[in-house]
Amino acid sequence: MQWLDIDLTRGQDTATRRGLLDRAHTQHDRLVRLQQAVGLDSAAVHASLTELGQLLFRAAQTGNPAAFAPDRTDLGAASPALTGAAAESPIGYHLIVATDDLVLPWICLHNGIRFVLELAPICADRRSSLKSARRGAWSRRWEDQIQAEQSRGPSRLGEVVRRFRPEDCADPGVLFLDGHGRGDGTVQAKLERAMLDEALAQLGDGQRLAWLETPAGAMTPGRLVRTGRRYQGFHFSGATAVPQVPAATAQLSGWEALARDLMMSAEEERELEPVGVDPVTALLDRISERAEQGRLHPWSGGAGARATADTGERWLLEDGPVAPEDLARHAATPPLVFSNSYLGLTAFGPRFLMSGASAVVGPHLAVSQPRARAFAGDFYRSLAGGATVASALRTAALACRDHSGADDPAWLSYGLLGSGALALQYL
Repeated sequence: MQWLDIDLTRGQDTATRRGLLDRAHTQHDRLVRLQQAVGLDSAAVHASLTELGQLLFRAAQTGNPAAFAPDRTDLGAASPALTGAAAESPIGYHLIVATDDLVLPWICLHNGIRFVLELAPICADRRSSLKSARRGAWSRRWEDQIQAEQSRGPSRLGEVVRRFRPEDCADPGVLFLDGHGRGDGTVQAKLERAMLDEALAQLGDGQRLAWLETPAGAMTPGRLVRTGRRYQGFHFSGATAVPQVPAATAQLSGWEALARDLMMSAEEERELEPVGVDPVTALLDRISERAEQGRLHPWSGGAGARATADTGERWLLEDGPVAPEDLARHAATPPLVFSNSYLGLTAFGPRFLMSGASAVVGPHLAVSQPRARAFAGDFYRSLAGGATVASALRTAALACRDHSGADDPAWLSYGLLGSGALALQYL
């Protein structure tokens, strides 16, 4: 894949661009309130994303009308090609933006006819695609493979893995972190963990590229910062439709609102069967979980109704909160971070990048738990086949669109910050 860098930090007509980006920030803030008013999966939210994407596209083109031309001669980094692997888009778009603009949903770029994500992968960072890919030890293997490709041509995925991993070398591990509140007892965590375990069990060219690892016992903040450097990825599974808040900060709503908010869908009941969870037990588990977190009905009032990114500034583990900066101080930030939590990309994306992560994935909108779980599964399934994180995100998004419909905003709810060239075979 050839990356096309689009630099929004320099060039002509910066005042016009700044005005468009400021409008995009305002539009993105309104989306949270719009979802509260009309529902997470409303077509009105999708229409608002289209308008926001057009603002971002105009900002990216300001001073550079040919920014998205696929035949540009000024190119960025190139990801190694693999024979026999799932086909990746020949190009990808890498937006270079100021730190404050990283939180914008660049995944929603819309050229007035269609979303750019339909055509090619998209990621954003503060630096160029080449400098972004050089963040972390994995980049040495990535560059080595590029040089090998120049002299010998594309390799099969299995050859790449055997080259970089001797027989006595362990495969990369992705650490599963339960943010639902009660460790192994939460139904949502069991469902997501089972989905991810199945996805990473897929073989790419006969090779298993990574394992999902679940900590034995409670994962405390102290334990995470001590052991985090053992892993190549963190996957945090938390509430994705509402902010996670401490139990003492919100009031409970009535039973009528509770029943409406917690009733289990037929889709979820079917998902429970493979992991041996009784649906009635699952519903009671969810009621208890919401009660403990003080958010039985998120839009009914109290602190739980204030759907802002400030409530998600730390991952809430079983025994306390942990922030990206805590991990950075102990050099415990892995190359890949997936925060499958409420506004995870907005709250954590830029901070994890500054804390040493190479690629950060997460939602910038509220997403229902079943769709968030399915999106993560499709993402890791694509990674397990040898795809780059940018291509895996695009694959998951298009699969979500096929399943939920083109007017459902869920497929545009996730984004990627950092290097889109990261892949499991280089970890």
